[in-house]
Amino acid sequence: MIFGFGWAITGACPGPPFAQIGTGASAVIITLASAIFGTWVYGYFRGKLPH
Repeated sequence: MIFGFGWAITGACPGPPFAQIGTGASAVIITLASAIFGTWVYGYFRGKLPH
């Protein structure tokens, strides 16, 4: 659910941020920072997740 909220808030799945970078869109800074932070959070909790 959190993953879907992130896509909805930023309006971008994993591919479009590269196009946003190419066009110089400043909102991509938030998208990239959130993606990096989300990856860190997943890595931190990975051992405790039921998968």
